[in-house]
Amino acid sequence: MNQKEKRKHLFQTFVRSKGLFACFSLVLSLLLIVGSTYAWITSADERVNRTDANQRKLSAIVEEDFNQVFHWSPGTTKEKNVRVRNTGEMPTIVRISLKEFFVGFETDATDNHGAGDGNGNLKEFGTPSATTIDVKKTNTWVVGNTYGVSANKHYKASIALVDQMYPYKGTRAIPLPAIELNFQAGKVFDQGTPPTVSDTNYWYYEKGYFYYSEVLQPTEVTPNLLDSVSLNATYANQHKGALYKLVPEMDAHDLTKELINDWGIHTTNDHAYQLYKDKLAK
Repeated sequence: MNQKEKRKHLFQTFVRSKGLFACFSLVLSLLLIVGSTYAWITSADERVNRTDANQRKLSAIVEEDFNQVFHWSPGTTKEKNVRVRNTGEMPTIVRISLKEFFVGFETDATDNHGAGDGNGNLKEFGTPSATTIDVKKTNTWVVGNTYGVSANKHYKASIALVDQMYPYKGTRAIPLPAIELNFQAGKVFDQGTPPTVSDTNYWYYEKGYFYYSEVLQPTEVTPNLLDSVSLNATYANQHKGALYKLVPEMDAHDLTKELINDWGIHTTNDHAYQLYKDKLAK
């Protein structure tokens, strides 16, 4: 078979199989679309937008200025700055919720006078519980678990409050109200204290979340949401030696309309909806 006959044979083979080739191409395209759509749906978790139109990275982080306090006296204030920085390559909208964790320990209720007031010291146990409290693992902050301060000295948890979403100006379980969060003056608003038309770059509290009012551009940072934390002078002695942790949790979203449903702010009564509805892609 000469070269001319070979080319003719290849052409005829291609023509006869073009239906199968087209079918394969269609299946491949659908797989790519489904894959892109799935990646886009999960972008809120992955902090990545993978649509064909935009390959830029969506990323933001919480920045904190805070040193762990080992001995915190009632009536004192400790600095704890909380803000958000856009570390990605595209604009983003962010919100923060604050979660509180607290575990207190049994106090010695025995005394020599029969009053039952005790000496106010933490009750000591020589043997640890099966599961012990780890400062870094709040899932171990459970009533009955012990916290070891030495090989033969342990404190037993008598109260545990975990994963408590901070309600701005709302009611908190005792003794959390004695731990006062100090927000940046003039930068945090809510329904009772709404912003004015001239206010910008602020946080608005609604339904458990602090929403940042502006679109955060790459490398930009928000003003502080939180400036410091105070331990009230009336903090009860019975809670001495307790462990407390404040955890800011941040959500970042791209400027797509899906933010409305993803964050559940789709009613016109939501201030967050009014904040963002004109900032999102049409």
